Amino acid sequence: MSPEPVCKPPAEWKEGESGPLQAAVLFMDLISSSDFASVMGLREYAEYVQAFHDLCLRQTRFFFETFAKTEHLDYSVQIVGDEMVVFLHTDNPPNDVYLLICLAVALKCGWLGSPMNTDRLNSALSSTGLAAGINFGQVWARRTGGRFALCGFALNVGKRVESASREGERYQVFVSDPAFKQINRRIRNLLFEPRRIVPMKGVVVPIGVHEVAECFMNMGKRLEPELLQGFARMARQALDRNTFDLWVHACWQVYQAAQANDRITDEALRLCEHVLNIDPKNPAALYHVGQAMAERDQKEIALLYYEDLTRHWPMFADAWLELSRVHKALGHADQAKTSALQARRRGVSEQEAA
Repeated sequence: MSPEPVCKPPAEWKEGESGPLQAAVLFMDLISSSDFASVMGLREYAEYVQAFHDLCLRQTRFFFETFAKTEHLDYSVQIVGDEMVVFLHTDNPPNDVYLLICLAVALKCGWLGSPMNTDRLNSALSSTGLAAGINFGQVWARRTGGRFALCGFALNVGKRVESASREGERYQVFVSDPAFKQINRRIRNLLFEPRRIVPMKGVVVPIGVHEVAECFMNMGKRLEPELLQGFARMARQALDRNTFDLWVHACWQVYQAAQANDRITDEALRLCEHVLNIDPKNPAALYHVGQAMAERDQKEIALLYYEDLTRHWPMFADAWLELSRVHKALGHADQAKTSALQARRRGVSEQEAA
């Protein structure tokens, strides 16, 4: 007979104990790997997939053991072929979902600087990419070998979300409705596209997803050092080659600003202006141009950029905060107060918005 389900924290489960468990799951996949397999030799394709395996193992180990320092952090990583699956389950589900989004973006940055992409970009070709799907739900877990063996419908949905993410237009990182409800829109360094329903084979109930539209995380803190060097080396070149891979632009801008003591360099400003010619609503470009104008004492122009940013991305709390600060610097007391209230409504503390 199977052991009785346990009703205690997962960290206290003994070997062989099983029961229901709330878990966040990330599926990460090489985009168009089947296409590459059809034109590559066996050895070349094996090296391509092995590079993906090496990236996943190196970055997940660094991320969970160095960056995500959390007590009782139960996670597991499985890599099969061109796909990686990460399970994460703690007593803080919203943080679990958030960490997996951070990890997905970090992996995309790390892959950009991989040897294969370096060779492709140096040959004036576009880079290859990764797509991700993140879900949250209840699974059946069994403690075995110090880890959990998991199964359940939530995993099936996570895989389907990852498959749908190939159709994304920005980060190709999709978050399911159940996962999105855990983090909601008060996450200040992430922006999401509006919810959409995507067809999913084998799933009867419609599933809504939200694509990550912009990410303001500093990859300098989240990427394994050698992978960070590769990203920093290749990001600008990738933007010259892959004109519409604008997720690279946002990650590069945040990293460069941190390197420049939270200031926008002339090079970063020129790149933002170039991006706005391609995508006038681009949130990272609008935000960093606004910051650059404010730093250069051109606050009236900064005001115009921040007004555009809050109009196009009204849920972006920091956009309202910066708009409030510019209004205050220009002596617009009423507008500054209104913008500060909008920032507070979206999660900014009263002290910060003051």
